[in-house]
Amino acid sequence: EDVLARRRIPYRLVGGVRFWERREVKDVVAYLRFCFNPKDSISFGRIVSVPSRKIGSVTVDALSAFSRESDSDLLTLLADPARVPGLPRPAIEPLKKFRVQLESLRSVMGVLRPSELLDHVVEVMGLRQHYIDGTPQGEARIENINELRGLAESFDDREPAQGLEDFLAEVALVSDVDAYDENGEGVTLITLHMVKGLEFPVVFMVGMEEGLLPHQRALDEHAENPSLAGAATEMAEERRLCYVGMTRAKDRLYLSCAFRRHLYGRSQPAFPSRFLTEIPQSMLAAPRGSAPVAPPRQGYKERYQERQVQAAPAAPPVQRFASGDRVSHPAFGAGTVVKSTLTRTDEELVIKFDKVGLKILSGMLAPLTK
Repeated sequence: EDVLARRRIPYRLVGGVRFWERREVKDVVAYLRFCFNPKDSISFGRIVSVPSRKIGSVTVDALSAFSRESDSDLLTLLADPARVPGLPRPAIEPLKKFRVQLESLRSVMGVLRPSELLDHVVEVMGLRQHYIDGTPQGEARIENINELRGLAESFDDREPAQGLEDFLAEVALVSDVDAYDENGEGVTLITLHMVKGLEFPVVFMVGMEEGLLPHQRALDEHAENPSLAGAATEMAEERRLCYVGMTRAKDRLYLSCAFRRHLYGRSQPAFPSRFLTEIPQSMLAAPRGSAPVAPPRQGYKERYQERQVQAAPAAPPVQRFASGDRVSHPAFGAGTVVKSTLTRTDEELVIKFDKVGLKILSGMLAPLTK
């Protein structure tokens, strides 16, 4: 969504709420906006009750009205809220405490990069605890905050260095793209679970990586029960989903994976999905100068110069690890090898990490040290 918005490409999101319209994303952005502009009454009205502080709409309306009349910023009014006409007295102490928190954020605004300030907002305001409620929806909200943090982090790395004002300006720009006409032409974003029965001329299946497709749940199930097999397993369901996605393409199918993926607030190595390696090489072709993709159907050949992708012969893998070995990974930390299996092209490792639990990693690719 973010890349499409930056490129001003219209898109339709099927079966979900656009990223910038999600409650938790708007909450965090509102905190950042108010830090930058303490006169922003709209952002103040949003953040004052996230999390709940027993400050009602009557209080917010009174503060906003007095701020406009006196041309004072809201943060200044919070230093002495008792002088605001019509302000309920029970709200005075909660407002003073809220001001202390906001001043804590503004005191580091000029020092921290956007991603670091976002982290500070989440920590000082207790937003992570606010959204975690033990439900899948709560987990999704935390994932969205982590995704927002990842976007801010990518903004940090730009040259020349840019601050909070630039980040908020860019957020406003990409948010405006949501006003595009959804009934017009554009990219359709849809999950594999919702795509059955639909067809498209061109399909891009992105994120073809271990942990995404197949999902980490399937990998964990396989690691805990290596002998488990059959149509009822999580892995079998993931394979069915992959097949459904591939067969939605009428003319062209693109399958892609990343070398590194920013997930759960951190950057980590990504490994190609096992489903990619299960595709016969004879079915793969690539336009000149590009990575392997599915071959275009008859009628597109004049646009592409195809060549068959031939796998280079690889040396047989060597077993470097054994069950019981203690290893260390830069992202996952320390762990113990549960199982090591040699395949035709790799050493597949099942490792139980002390902090993140079971993971299946490539012995040849994973940056592991004993």
